Amino acid sequence: MHNADNLSKYVYIYFLLIITLFFSGSSFAANEGKITGMNFAGATFGSHPDVVQLQIEGGFSFGQCNSKFAAIRKNDTHLISMALTAYATGKPIIAWLNESDYYFPQENRCVITLLSFSNQ
Repeated sequence: MHNADNLSKYVYIYFLLIITLFFSGSSFAANEGKITGMNFAGATFGSHPDVVQLQIEGGFSFGQCNSKFAAIRKNDTHLISMALTAYATGKPIIAWLNESDYYFPQENRCVITLLSFSNQ
């Protein structure tokens, strides 16, 4: 039974490695840079409430997403904390955008679903 458990762990690790390599390709490279602007929208803000909107050096580049702005939803407090830390320390980040989740559809502004610190 232990051999099957070990094999299962290795398959899982291999799967995560493949997914990581897939998502670290060039399509995400342009979503990497220092945060140059942060805007905090409250619950009553008309066009896009309850988000923290970011701008990064070089802009965003993913599918049909807006190249200037992307945002974190209010309920993703851990992502907001990381963005604040990155902004305050000047550390570059990598942002993964969800092309099917727009917080401001009129301008194709996409939601950030994952942040990580960059090695830039």
